[in-house]
Amino acid sequence: MFSYRHGFHAGNHADVLKHITLLNSLRLLHKKETPLMLIDTHAGAGLYSLNERFATTSLESNEGVLQLFKAQSSFPLSLGIQEYLKTIQHLQRNVEQIETYPGSPYLMWQHLRSKDKLRLMELHPTEFPILNDLFSDLHDKKQDIQVLMKDGFAQLKAFLPPPSRRGLILIDPSYEDKNDYFRVIQSLGEAVQRFANGVYLIWYPILARIEAHDFPTKLKKFCLEKNLPWLQAELRIKSPQETGLSASGMWIINPPWQLKEQLEEDLPILKQILATDDEAKYLIDHQE
Repeated sequence: MFSYRHGFHAGNHADVLKHITLLNSLRLLHKKETPLMLIDTHAGAGLYSLNERFATTSLESNEGVLQLFKAQSSFPLSLGIQEYLKTIQHLQRNVEQIETYPGSPYLMWQHLRSKDKLRLMELHPTEFPILNDLFSDLHDKKQDIQVLMKDGFAQLKAFLPPPSRRGLILIDPSYEDKNDYFRVIQSLGEAVQRFANGVYLIWYPILARIEAHDFPTKLKKFCLEKNLPWLQAELRIKSPQETGLSASGMWIINPPWQLKEQLEEDLPILKQILATDDEAKYLIDHQE
């Protein structure tokens, strides 16, 4: 579990899909003035250098955000992709380069309104101090932010339901431990029992291992049993590889209104720009 470091994967195609979905959801939810509780169960370090050894070892960002950044001058981009790139460019010392990549907690913080709450959980003994130091520097005393060294699966239910009865919960473990697939479903069951109306964003890898292959089916069964609307978005950029990740997905429970339409604009463009071979494809499915 503690061998995983997201720095190796920061800005890859899975991050692109996850973070565009997250930012689209936040933008749509912010159309209402009611406060939001934002929760990240597996927050990571929060901010990553694409010039440090993790990122330069894997070079995964070359097939993700860096490819998207290079292509923006020659491709007409959707609103969702434009807003994603604009958010990232605001972080850079030189707007002509992407050297720093924001994780989900940083993106949530960037879009946190004064009335909103932010809860970040990270259990990794190396990642947590980095995350905590980052938010100690960023934290405006007027903002309601908590950074906890806790098991996000177990801790999530303690924050639900939020006082405003509006919330977005991102669940994105590494899945290096195959038990994570079970724990996602278990945690969702406890969360939905307390807060059935929450917007839940679940990221998952698409891999050959049986737990990964069966996971979307189990999520669909969960939603059907609970009578919950869902939206599924998957992006494959290349044929399955012996090593590395070629595809991933987002499962959204109680998707914000118009999120499906927004992703229907984003994913064909992402597939076109990020594809590295003829097996690149995308999927959007839903049930209201």
